[in-house]
Amino acid sequence: MTLADFEQMMDRCVRCSKCKFLDGILVKSKKYSQVCPSIQMYNLHAYSGGGRVIMANALYKGRIGFSDEMLDALYKCTNCGACEVTCKMYYDIEPNEIISEFRATAVESGVAPMPKHKKYIELVDRVHNPYGEEAEKRQAWLPKDVDVDEASQTLYFVGCTAAYRRQEIAEATARILNAAHEPFAILGSDESCCGSPVYRVGDRKRAIDIMKQNVERFKQQGIKRIVTSCSGCYNMLKVEYPRFVDFDFEVVHISQLIEKLLAKGKLKLANPVPLKVTYHDPCHLGRMSEPYEKWEGKLVEVLALVYMHDPPKPIRTGARGEYDAPRNVLRQIPGIELVEMERIREYAYCCGAGAGVKAAYPDFALSTAQNRLEEAESTGAQALVSCCPFCSTNFRDGIRERGSPLEFYDLTELVARSIGGGE
Repeated sequence: MTLADFEQMMDRCVRCSKCKFLDGILVKSKKYSQVCPSIQMYNLHAYSGGGRVIMANALYKGRIGFSDEMLDALYKCTNCGACEVTCKMYYDIEPNEIISEFRATAVESGVAPMPKHKKYIELVDRVHNPYGEEAEKRQAWLPKDVDVDEASQTLYFVGCTAAYRRQEIAEATARILNAAHEPFAILGSDESCCGSPVYRVGDRKRAIDIMKQNVERFKQQGIKRIVTSCSGCYNMLKVEYPRFVDFDFEVVHISQLIEKLLAKGKLKLANPVPLKVTYHDPCHLGRMSEPYEKWEGKLVEVLALVYMHDPPKPIRTGARGEYDAPRNVLRQIPGIELVEMERIREYAYCCGAGAGVKAAYPDFALSTAQNRLEEAESTGAQALVSCCPFCSTNFRDGIRERGSPLEFYDLTELVARSIGGGE
């Protein structure tokens, strides 16, 4: 697609600011009423979903050209999708998709992405991960007492962040699979980045090349099912890959698999974990994991700038993301008390790390994490729990920076502790 495909949507943006806030009926307090980290941080309309839509439209129509100020507003966006969910309550506009296309246009024009993004894209090209780590170290997280079945048709796709930076998540995931007698294979040093960091900043051509290479690798390995513990990998494999490449694999997030294993009695949670916790919905496991449904129809103008879809178009509201599995698992861990924050499920506030923000604008990422941590602290919880290595890193950095009393755990860590596989 190109910006031309979104022209009617861009023309219909009326600067209503619905992309910035929770719908009024959902607001529990003014303090936690905003959904867009960027507008909350920078407080200029250009830094909102709608502001970026207006800039994209002006660029497409030739009214303005690229500038440093425009690129700053374009890339200080975590691509969290909250603007798209809140906009869809009233209008059929897809600001997050338009922003993604805007970035792709910027890259194709040679003015983007940002220098830090270019650096990690080069690393993905060269060593297949954005951290610049050696491929041989990719399975350094794997304990000697964990069994891996290389003949299994189930692949644990570890992901770059869990393999190199959040190894406790990779280890906990593997121990859970072993405890449930679920055979799994890994790709080890042959595993490559899923392409999310490249795709999110607009380098679509490279991202699609990565997708094709990974699909070929999965086929060569005889894989039928892919398990991820990274929400970013989950979103890429489940939602984005099928949009661009031939993809015929079952994709399961570890939280979903744990829920099923518990229901079947294949996994027992016996050891108490006495903690009062609150759960953070990762954007890519939550609203962004809702698949796109292909629609072939036409827009019929019934009034000026008022259109109807013929036939009706499926609306991607984010409500069909994965919200229940992590909560259902938490509630089954002995000793866990779950309390909720104000912004949850498809209206959850982003951790602040996504779409290249952590790399290019670390202060913005930390500020967003601290905003969310303050909300988590307000629940009286002792710990914040999530299901994403990227959220884990940013929240741990935020806790340290803020001096927060909260602990942070990935869901897999608590499950591993309850089955006796972790401290």
